[in-house]
Amino acid sequence: MTMSHVGQKGQVVLPKELRDVLGIGPGDRIVFDVQDGKVVLTPVPARTTSDLLGILRMPKPVNVKEARQDYQNHLVDKLKEGQPDA
Repeated sequence: MTMSHVGQKGQVVLPKELRDVLGIGPGDRIVFDVQDGKVVLTPVPARTTSDLLGILRMPKPVNVKEARQDYQNHLVDKLKEGQPDA
């Protein structure tokens, strides 16, 4: 079992061993849920530009950061709804 502390701003650092086990890296999002009085963390991996290349056909240039953010938000919404990954 690993432990961390809550800072003055309410921030918690996830220990490296947990990040490694869950495959969480910089830019990833985490969904927090409370189940039976416990907090459950679900990672939402960030997509890289190469992951997105070719899946969007847009008539004008796309801001990749905004597109990735929109996709992560979409995954978070799906997790909240209890639906599988899109």
